[in-house]
Amino acid sequence: MKTPVLETKRVILRPLSSEDAQDIYDRWTSDDRVSKYVRWCTHSSVEDTRGWLKMVEENVKSDTSYDWGFFLKDGDYIFGSGGIFYKEDEKCFEVGYNIMHKCWNQGYTTEIVKAILEFATKELGIKEFVAWHAVENPASGKVLEKCGFVYEKDGVATKFDGVTTLESKGYRLKV
Repeated sequence: MKTPVLETKRVILRPLSSEDAQDIYDRWTSDDRVSKYVRWCTHSSVEDTRGWLKMVEENVKSDTSYDWGFFLKDGDYIFGSGGIFYKEDEKCFEVGYNIMHKCWNQGYTTEIVKAILEFATKELGIKEFVAWHAVENPASGKVLEKCGFVYEKDGVATKFDGVTTLESKGYRLKV
C-alpha cells in the first residue's frame, strides 16, 4: 500500500520528498541533540539528507516500510519524521520517530505515534509492534508508554555508522 497522508489535531503526516531535504537538514538532521538518541548519525551536509530521502522515496509503495514527514498545521512546516517498518528478526513492525529539538516535550510525538498505530492496526491489520529508545532519552519511553507499549528488555543498538552504540530499552505493543 502506498504511504497515505494522515492527520491529527495539530499535525499532518505525509510521505517525505527529496524536495524536503533542505528544511529537514536545517531543522533536525544536522542537530547533534536529535541524532544523539537515534541510530542515524548527524548529517554533515544537505547531501546526506538527500541520500536518505532517496531511499525513503523508493519505499513509498512498499508494504513493509511506511515513512512520514510531520508538518505542523500551525506554522505549516516540517518538524520531524518517522514511521513503521517490518523487522524480520522480530516478525513484526518497529515504530520509530524523531522531531526537531524546539518541538520536544509538547505532546506532538505521542499524538503522531497514536495516529501511525491507528493507521497500522485499522488499515493494515497489524497486531504487534516493537520500539526502542536510548536509555539517555527517557522522554521517548514515556511516549511509548502513553501509546500502550510495555517495557520488555534492555539492549544495545548500533548506530548506522557501525561503530557507535546506544544503551537501549525495548518495548512491545500487542493490539
